Amino acid sequence: MSEREAVQRYLAAEPEPFLQVPRARLQPILAKPGKPTIDIAKLTDLLKPIAVVEPMIAVESPEHWSKVVSGLGPEVDAILPVSIPAYPTEVWNSHPQPLVERKLPVLFWPLMEYDEPDFWRWSARDFLRALGVEVYIAENRKHGEMLVRSLAIRRFLKTARVVVFGKQNFPWNATAAGHRITQSLGTSIVVWTLDDIRRRYDQFMPQQIDEVWQQRRARYVEKDVRPAELMQAVRTYLAIQSILQEEQAVAFGVNCFGDLVIDGGRDVPCLAQSLLREDGYVTACDGDYCAILSLMLITYLLDKPCMMSNMYPVRYVGALTDHFGDPLSPDVSRYPRETWNNLARLAHCGFVGVISPEMTSGGRTLLCDWGGTYEIKRDGSGCGLDAELAADTPITVVELCFDGKTLLLAEGKVCETTRHRRMPHCESSALLEFRDLQGFVENISREHTAVVYGDHIDELQTLAGVLGLTCKVF
Repeated sequence: MSEREAVQRYLAAEPEPFLQVPRARLQPILAKPGKPTIDIAKLTDLLKPIAVVEPMIAVESPEHWSKVVSGLGPEVDAILPVSIPAYPTEVWNSHPQPLVERKLPVLFWPLMEYDEPDFWRWSARDFLRALGVEVYIAENRKHGEMLVRSLAIRRFLKTARVVVFGKQNFPWNATAAGHRITQSLGTSIVVWTLDDIRRRYDQFMPQQIDEVWQQRRARYVEKDVRPAELMQAVRTYLAIQSILQEEQAVAFGVNCFGDLVIDGGRDVPCLAQSLLREDGYVTACDGDYCAILSLMLITYLLDKPCMMSNMYPVRYVGALTDHFGDPLSPDVSRYPRETWNNLARLAHCGFVGVISPEMTSGGRTLLCDWGGTYEIKRDGSGCGLDAELAADTPITVVELCFDGKTLLLAEGKVCETTRHRRMPHCESSALLEFRDLQGFVENISREHTAVVYGDHIDELQTLAGVLGLTCKVF
């Protein structure tokens, strides 16, 4: 694993409680009095960072079993059935109805001494699932930890709130379709206007803005951003932060191209995105709530930095030429045309996208004037972020679809970050190589893709299963 793949997300301070996924709560239940097959004390210590393992309850009778299961509170995320050394004739097999009625997940832990699944639970899993019980058999310790973390994330998402700012005039129209996310995951999506941000600007005096920037500037290089534009970018950060705190929201996005930029605004939230990530929030461009949820899944499961941007398959030469005035074709001496079917560009607002400093090789992001677009010319206004993704690094690409029920995962790698000369509206883009770009595109939800370093297909498939999502891997 490379240094970039191993990096965890940077936090400037301990995030506020409402931004943190709580530890899962597990209730071990021993089939009957006797020596348990799982060392609960060892398991409690093992899972301490991500879960609370409650004191084990030994079943005394079928009536006691029923009373215990039905009495478990809403804070419990799953039941851990524990056996004694014997054939699996446990009470959950002889009296499954309490599990059916209580509707709590059941998690069979792996054999700790061997770190392998307890295959004697295959029949119990299928039996209980046939009755409508949610059952998991952990394949090993890592898989078990992912299941436990996923259960905690599921509970967290049910009460999480996301704010999107601006008119709802793109396909990621929260007013029209955001309820599909709420129905599937429970997460609420709230719409605020751009004026709601701007009305708060006057609350933040120049001295306060400067103090905030002095505290946070070490991870940024002021390349050619104007001082006044930089101060406005910090002011935008503070205004959005105050709204998120008021809403107790965990994430946000602003509809720049459908509202802010096309109406002449240049108080773009690029720096605000990066600074709010350092506070523990999840952030994405364009108010795309599906991209926000994709980034939330990555962040909460893996605790790794991630980003999103527009993804353009390089074989679409005409569409790219119309959008950029140039096809952004790869160097054929390094990337022969026969490889182009699996190559794509990642680019947004003149640069690769909003890349947090910890995702860069040098750990710092450049601050420039906002990059503009082919149609909206760059004029020195605003504050954009210019950074490079780490070359020759494996990535996982993630897209939650608008139905709120389908998760697309794609395996790939960053080939390079390309500098495009004499293209102020596209100074840089990242070249990505997919394992199966054609399959991904045939199922794609939209051009916005979320990217995290490393191969995390297995972990995200586990999370998708716990969340009840249909997962497609490419």
